[in-house]
Amino acid sequence: MAHEQEIARAVVLEDVLAERERQDSMWGDQKTNLDETWALIALEELGEVAKDMNEGKLGSAYVEIIQTAAVLFAWAESLRRRGIMKV
Repeated sequence: MAHEQEIARAVVLEDVLAERERQDSMWGDQKTNLDETWALIALEELGEVAKDMNEGKLGSAYVEIIQTAAVLFAWAESLRRRGIMKV
């Protein structure tokens, strides 16, 4: 069971990192985004997850979850680049 969990975690992480690369190639470096902008982008993506879940589209919801995670990852990168570290 632990091995299956590790594999699933690794695959999801690879999917998120691939999505981060895709987002960077589409939008470029978004280091000038305000936190409010990041929040709006993340909430829009999360809304798409909710819509797909409500419609029973689990495969599509997975893609949206990965996109949401990648947006949150990018936001966290932005915070670190601005010197805002974890407490």
